[in-house]
Amino acid sequence: MKLPLPAFRRGRTLGRWFSMHARFLAASSLFLTLLAAVPAAAAEEMAFDLLKAVSSDPSPPAGVDALLRGAHGQTRAAIRMKIPAAAEYPVTIPADAALRFGLAVSANAFLVESPDLAIPVRARVLFREEKGGQDVVLYDREIDLKNRPADRGWFEEEIDLATVAGQTGRLRFETSTRATEDAAGITLAYWSTPRIGLPRATRTSPNLLFVTIDCLRADHVGAWGYPKPTTPNIDALGREGIRFPHTYANAPMTLPSIPQIFTSEIFPDRDQEILTDPIAGAGIPNAAFVNNAWIPLWLSQGEHASPPGTFDRIVSGELDARAISDLAIEWLGQHQDGRFALYLHYLDAHTPYRPPPELLQIFSDPSYQGTVGNTFDDEEGAAAGRYDRADQEQILALYDAGIRYVDRELGRVIEELRRTRRLEDTLVVISADHGEEFWDHGSFFHGQSLYDELLHIPLIVRLPGAAQAGSVDERLVRGIDLAPSILDWMGLEVPAGFAGTALAQDEGRSSAQLIATATQAQFPTRFAIRRDNRKVIESLDRRDIEVFQLDRDPGEQAPEPANSGDEQQLLAALRAARATLRERGFQAEVRAAGPSAVKVVLEGHPRSGTFLTLDRRGETGTALASADGRSLNARGPGTGFGFRFDRLKDPTNLGAKDLVRWRAESAEGSMIPLE
Repeated sequence: MKLPLPAFRRGRTLGRWFSMHARFLAASSLFLTLLAAVPAAAAEEMAFDLLKAVSSDPSPPAGVDALLRGAHGQTRAAIRMKIPAAAEYPVTIPADAALRFGLAVSANAFLVESPDLAIPVRARVLFREEKGGQDVVLYDREIDLKNRPADRGWFEEEIDLATVAGQTGRLRFETSTRATEDAAGITLAYWSTPRIGLPRATRTSPNLLFVTIDCLRADHVGAWGYPKPTTPNIDALGREGIRFPHTYANAPMTLPSIPQIFTSEIFPDRDQEILTDPIAGAGIPNAAFVNNAWIPLWLSQGEHASPPGTFDRIVSGELDARAISDLAIEWLGQHQDGRFALYLHYLDAHTPYRPPPELLQIFSDPSYQGTVGNTFDDEEGAAAGRYDRADQEQILALYDAGIRYVDRELGRVIEELRRTRRLEDTLVVISADHGEEFWDHGSFFHGQSLYDELLHIPLIVRLPGAAQAGSVDERLVRGIDLAPSILDWMGLEVPAGFAGTALAQDEGRSSAQLIATATQAQFPTRFAIRRDNRKVIESLDRRDIEVFQLDRDPGEQAPEPANSGDEQQLLAALRAARATLRERGFQAEVRAAGPSAVKVVLEGHPRSGTFLTLDRRGETGTALASADGRSLNARGPGTGFGFRFDRLKDPTNLGAKDLVRWRAESAEGSMIPLE
């Protein structure tokens, strides 16, 4: 018996099956006030930006490039220079200007920072007047990682340019060394976002504070009617802003929800424009402080990781709410004079729950004597029904205390903006990437379904000057609407490829369509569509269809038959929304000589990556990823079936190859490959 030979295509091009390199995902008065709250367009913020100069240079200097790179525990958009190297570009120095940049030297051996192998580096910045003037040394520092441990970090520099104000000339950044030994490319210098800002009077774009809170379901927020005191600071901010009570994520897990938010696309691609492109393009200093490993992994892949379209700085790691707020306040202190855009992602409402004890006391029953203590990380046991009602209440208390911890620490950031009189010039957007299930449909955690406990999220927007304070906007808002809305409120150009709509420009929308997708590896892939109060969920593995009338059944407990014209229209629209998947990713079709059912198993190398964003290529067949995402089982009729998938690269894969092998099982019949 012959085994089936699947043919895999990337987009519309035949791909080499044995060596695939994955592409990852991926009321009228109110509107008038929103439109008037910000300028129609934002002017360039910078007189000089070395990142933009190098990135747009068709022939950049030798040994000089722009990239997003990590050094000393931070990932920054920077100009990387070999030793020696130099870059210089024309500039006119405005009055009352300063040159700001970060500077670091790093030595890497086999991708590991090795300061003991570094050579000393001299970094200088010089200005030469256009009309034959002499060089003016603006900055001169030697960094010696090997002999001065204090040099093993980033230097934050601000250079007063009063001595050259009003002059036109060339600004030169250079590196050199006094070492005689061969540097061998190990030691490199990084100039992080060297920029000269324009005077404040020329700036028109407001600041941005954008916050996402992991796992925050809307019905545990006070402003959404939750009776327990989880969010006093967020609620207070809501009274100064606009509340959008009908906001829904496009996915029930961080991947792909955060990429969906940043790309304004239901099926994100790593090479699409993202929220930061117009912000960085305008020269607005920006940073991200996050606690979720998936976010920096995704942000550091593809075209959107190329400066100047990415974040200036990404700091991630095991950062609790206090640490994130401390970093945010410190960074804000370094950017008091100019515009800024700051993104924060808090993880403290996510398991493992470990809130501060004094906050747990607010929510915990003092008479509780069960097995759940002051922390909790048994997601599998909770999903399997291991805990009784009293235990579940303690778990909920831990969750609520985690929310309160985020709220408390976020309140410190808001208060810092208020104290420094920058809140009135700042657009504040607070939302979540997805919700959390607490046995609403018999399970626990997130990613496993597309019910509203995982999709319904909060959204509060405080416009500059507290415009429309206390308003409630009843429209349906999707995660993909956040990025275009933020850019529009900031007066920045919205990329043409964004699928979402800017809320301030969308007065007529009354029946927006929500598409949601669940692609967590350990759960079956599901797709959902919602219009008004009608919702349809399709499960890819079992091909089950669930229909809900949400005004009669808001808890989604009683699915209805999918036999009316409305449901069929929704299913057709859902499949049409997925048509874009057939133009990208990996496509596979299997054909057999006979009618027997065929099962194809795709297996990834242990460090090659995980299967992601599955779909059928027709009406027949099913596909299901393994719990760890390393293999994919597809089954269909022997007369021919197809499927498609994306691949997420494993962060520990240093070889950059995405090796996948396949095997096939069939009860009978011979197989032929797809032509």
